[in-house]
Amino acid sequence: MKTVAVLELKPGMVLGEDVIFQNNTIYTADTTLDENIILKLKRYSIMCVSIKENIDFATTHYERLIYSDRFRDFEVLYQKTLQDFYKIMQDFINNKIPPSTDILFSMYNQLYDKAQGGANLLDYLFHMVPTEEEMTYSHALSSALLAGTIADWVSMNKEAKEIMILSGYFYDIGKFVLPSELLWKIGKLSEAEQLSLKNHTRVGYQLIQPLEIDQHIKNTVLMHHERIDGTGYPFALKDKQIDVYAKYMSIIDAYIGMASSRTYRSAISPLKISDYFEKNMNLYDAELLLPVMRKIADAQIGTTVVLNDDSMWDVFLINSTTLSRPMLKNSNNEIINLAERNDLSLK
Repeated sequence: MKTVAVLELKPGMVLGEDVIFQNNTIYTADTTLDENIILKLKRYSIMCVSIKENIDFATTHYERLIYSDRFRDFEVLYQKTLQDFYKIMQDFINNKIPPSTDILFSMYNQLYDKAQGGANLLDYLFHMVPTEEEMTYSHALSSALLAGTIADWVSMNKEAKEIMILSGYFYDIGKFVLPSELLWKIGKLSEAEQLSLKNHTRVGYQLIQPLEIDQHIKNTVLMHHERIDGTGYPFALKDKQIDVYAKYMSIIDAYIGMASSRTYRSAISPLKISDYFEKNMNLYDAELLLPVMRKIADAQIGTTVVLNDDSMWDVFLINSTTLSRPMLKNSNNEIINLAERNDLSLK
């Protein structure tokens, strides 16, 4: 709620608190103002009243989030940081100016501190909506943020965490030199376009060779599309042939890709992303993936979901064996277990 001078009131505003005059309630909270009510408030010589803001009308977790001052502050900082990151990478690609790792770590720390924790960060990233021109760089920035968060979740030491963060910033650098019409083309790519897109791992690896950064980071640029069953590219490597940081980045890349809005679809919710990972476990290192999935699933407790029957529920408890199908509770305190309801699914 906010306090508004009576002279600034407009029809349609809603009172947040009762209006008291000479110990009598003349208008109750939740009254919608019209011109007559505003005129009467002026006649009573009332100076100011409490008015509801958007966040006061929010009923779901995500509504409360996007109307919060904390999210707005994060969004402003994220957009500024995204522009700074773009300039740093353009200076490297076009002018061969090596990116300052100190600046990159500072960008990470400022955004992470603004989010105030990994669970909030997942929510905030889900609601970032970059323009088509920003998407490739936004994807990398968000990946660096999630990489550092995962490093904390799995208790990596400082050196390993820094490798994770820098891997997030650099792993898709080969895409920074590809045309956006190829990167974000709607519809099926031609065979030549597919080959050009897949070549971004080799192009990126060549770009970062002059940089004095850990070899794991360079390996991640080259290997982040490898899959442990040997179906990835560019070398069809299997399991232990793949750098462990590239294994992490393949998980992060898939998550950020699905959790980000695109011109042709909305962002996919974290629980639906968990469903994807559960169905494609053969592509990723389960020893690395499962702890990450559990953290992401636990962060969804208290959020609101809509099911395929259009009913609305809050996530109440995560099932340890089927993370994407939690126990849910509605406003009537009814509880259902999605793991036992094959007729219901997340919409």
